[in-house]
Parts: sequence; C-alpha cells; structure tokens
Amino acid sequence: MSEQLLKEILGELKALNQRVGNIEQRVGNMEQRIGDLEQGQQELSGRMERMESLIENEITDKIRALFDGYNLRGDEIENLRKHLDERLDAIALDINYLVRKTAQQEFVIQELKRAK
Repeated sequence: MSEQLLKEILGELKALNQRVGNIEQRVGNMEQRIGDLEQGQQELSGRMERMESLIENEITDKIRALFDGYNLRGDEIENLRKHLDERLDAIALDINYLVRKTAQQEFVIQELKRAK
C-alpha cells in the first residue's frame, strides 16, 4: 500500500508541477502584456506632450490672433456705425432745411399768384 500511496503522491506532484508550470506561463504572459501596456502608455504620454506643445506654440497664438482680429473688426464696425449715424443726422438736417425752404418758396409763389 505504501507503494500505491507513493505512486499516487507522485502523480499528484506531477499534476501539481504541471499546474504550477501553467501558472508560471500565465504569469509570464501577463508580465509581457503589462510590459506592452506600459510601453503603450509611455507612447501615449509622449504624444500628449507633443500635442500640448503644439497647442501652446502654434494653435494658441493663432487663436489669440483671431480674437484680436475679431476685436479689431468690432471696433472698426463700431467706429463706422458712429460715423454713419453722424452722417445720417447731417443728411436729416439738410433734408429738413430743404423741406422748410421749399415750403417757404411755395408760400411765396402762392402769395405772388394772389397778388396778380
């Protein structure tokens, strides 16, 4: 019986060794995958740093220039609006003057017709 028990123990040890070998293989695969993930993460970090640099160096300046241009155009439009308002006021005064003068001339013509 002890020989039988010894065979069973040896069989169990072989099975246990095989399971440990499988576990070691899986751990090795996981280490490989973790290494790949770390490498991918480092690549992504490098890309992000390059994108941040690009945004800071190029895109931010362009956005500022666009806003400056927009503000400048807004100021120019405001100045143009003020100028046009002043010109329209002057035109309205001239039209009122002409209407008044025309009315006075009409009145004088009517008076001259009556005087004949």
